[in-house]
Formats: sequence, structure tokens, C-alpha cells
Amino acid sequence: MRENRTTQLVEIPIGGKDGLIWNRLHGEREEICETLVEISGCNSDVNRELLQARLRKIDDALDRLMSGSYGRCSDCGQAINEIKLDTDPATSLCLDCSGIIPKSAVHSSETSPIPEVVLEKLNRFDTVLLRTQNSEYRMLVLEPKIGRVLVEGGSYLLEPCEGLVKGSAPPGLALNEGAICIGGCLEMWVNEKSFITSPVKSVEVKHNAAAESVESISLALH
Repeated sequence: MRENRTTQLVEIPIGGKDGLIWNRLHGEREEICETLVEISGCNSDVNRELLQARLRKIDDALDRLMSGSYGRCSDCGQAINEIKLDTDPATSLCLDCSGIIPKSAVHSSETSPIPEVVLEKLNRFDTVLLRTQNSEYRMLVLEPKIGRVLVEGGSYLLEPCEGLVKGSAPPGLALNEGAICIGGCLEMWVNEKSFITSPVKSVEVKHNAAAESVESISLALH
């Protein structure tokens, strides 16, 4: 049982601001490792893949902290914006190298409102499978109450990125905050930019114990 575990204190090898970043990254790393152990006996390949990708990203960031290259873009060597680092301390690319995320073209939708998924009602590490008019996305819920997710998909989010789901709305209507609505355009905050999808055509939630394999989901979406 988790409550009977003995907490292992990890010596921080660096001090100052880098030490705080080290603590933050290690805290998230331990939480992900515990979750991977908990779901090891479940059919949760989707969640496991996203969590392992995040773990690799955190380990790379810890290596950069130790080598003294943390805060520099892995591609061009330029300094990464501090707000971007604060949003995701594991990020390795500057804004230019991570790419500018444009707002997708917004088309009118004949879908009537509004079956919806409210993120606040989901559980941590639930997976949201989203199909829009133009793309497909997969989101791993990290903090349901604030809409913090790991998201990948479409033409621009080719690897999991940390983002905040702001809400969705059909074109011309007010934003339904914290909700993903059929027929609405989903708005997220990713890499310090507002990212707006084309209208949502379908949305499905996979809870931890009910997650399917990546291959099964891929077949279902195509």
C-alpha cells in the first residue's frame, strides 16, 4: 500500500534556483513512477505510453541540469524563455525551434450542442481521445481541476506537450470553460500560445482501468 511506503530522500546535487527546479522535476518523476507501478497490472497501454514519454523528457532535463546546459535550446543553443520553462521545466526547445502553433481554420459545423466532457469531473491520468474536423488528438489528464494535460496529435503536436485546456465553443458563441463540446472549437494554451482546433466531431474518455492498447485505439479512430 502506498501509505506504508518509506519516503526516500534524494540528495539534491545542485543549489540555488537549479536546486528548486531539480526538486520540482524529481517530484513529478516520483509521482509518475508510482503511477506506472499502480497501473502495471491493468490494460492501460495508452496511459503508460504517455507517462513513459514524459518520464524520458524529465530524465533528459535532469541530465541537462547536471551538465550545465539546462535552459538552453537543444536545437539552436539559444536561451529558452523563462515563462516557458516555468510552465514546463522539462522543455528542451525554445519557441522558435518548437514551432509557432497557428490557430487552425475554423469552419462552421452542423452539429447541434452539446454533448460534452467536463475535465473537472475526470480523474487524474484519464485519457481523452479527441477527433476534430481536421485532426486527432490524445490528452492525458494531469490536473483535472485546472485542465492541465499532456497533449499530442495533429500536425503540430508531434510529441506530448504540456498544456492547459481553456474550454470550447461553437463558432461565434461564448467559451464553455473547462469543457470539450461536440461541435465546439477546443482552445488550449500550449507553448505560451493559444491553440484553437477545428470543430470537435467526437470525444471519448478512457479511464485508467479501461484504457485500450495504442493499436486498438488507432484502429478505432481510422
